[in-house]
Amino acid sequence: MRRNQAFTLAAIAILAIGMMSLAACKTSGMALTQRGQVLKLHIEHPTDLPEQGEDNLGIVVSNRGVKDIKNVMVDVELPPQLIVVDQTNEREVMASHDSGSNMYHFTIGSLNVGEDVRVGFRVRTAFGTFRETGSVKVTAWQSDLPGDKLVETAVIKLRQ
Repeated sequence: MRRNQAFTLAAIAILAIGMMSLAACKTSGMALTQRGQVLKLHIEHPTDLPEQGEDNLGIVVSNRGVKDIKNVMVDVELPPQLIVVDQTNEREVMASHDSGSNMYHFTIGSLNVGEDVRVGFRVRTAFGTFRETGSVKVTAWQSDLPGDKLVETAVIKLRQ
């Protein structure tokens, strides 16, 4: 009888840890597919900048699963308070930009296991009367990902 209780308690603990990790994945910029693919999205940005200050803004898309991920789409929407001075991306990334807009589209053909792909922006701030930028919004999706899309946001504050 005592052995069954220990087994039941261990099973409940494992289930609870699994549920917490799945919940944590969605809130920490990660999504898990049924095939063991784990897509991670992260925005590298300065926390604050002065008016007319320049710095780098990076988007990192990673595969932390056990299988390659194909055809990952990434949209980056920059707020009007950030002026793009330069944009760079790695060779395997196809980029397109709508002229006159702050929307950038990227396609990653294949994201291998353990691989990171970076997209970079050199930005200059133009806060005007604002104390922080609007949200930098990055949306990633792929046909095997559960739910709609993986979304991360960030803001940059005015350095006083």
